Amino acid sequence: MTALEDFDRAASTVTSLVTSLREDQWALPTACVDWDVRAVVNHLAHGNAKVAFWAGTGPPAPEGDYLGASPASAFTASVAAARAVLAAPGLAERTVTTPLGEVPGVFLVHMRVNEYLAHGWDLADATGASTDLLPDLATAALKQWRARFGSAPRQPGGPFGPELAAGSDATAADRLAAFLGRKAVSG
Repeated sequence: MTALEDFDRAASTVTSLVTSLREDQWALPTACVDWDVRAVVNHLAHGNAKVAFWAGTGPPAPEGDYLGASPASAFTASVAAARAVLAAPGLAERTVTTPLGEVPGVFLVHMRVNEYLAHGWDLADATGASTDLLPDLATAALKQWRARFGSAPRQPGGPFGPELAAGSDATAADRLAAFLGRKAVSG
């Protein structure tokens, strides 16, 4: 599979979680301690908006509400906009500037996939949905995160807590969440 196909699978999975949210679920707490479900989805939409800036094809995406009065529709539109940027001819091969430095454009695709998997797990966990998300992609994402962080300590107040133990029956996405310091809030 290509990186863009991986993006499509991860985006579809998260979009399905978002579009199936009931009105009473938007305020549920998540494993991201300071964020409820709506804040997690807004973070993902904001990340989708940042793609154009990082690709050099759009302005910076300021902090704020990216969901408005129709959060599921706004999120779906943000995914489509990000995909359009990521599918642009030549993007995968050219160099782009991200918060992690100058990288090949395909790295933007991997960034979104990894974000969708991590925060898709947050959404699934918060709402009681299955956290068994895309095992092959979750396994690859865990490998990428392990290479990036290794055993280095995580900074207090950072986006990821210390690695937690994953149970022997943990899914690939559960192992990814545990590595990123996520503690389940449901069940």
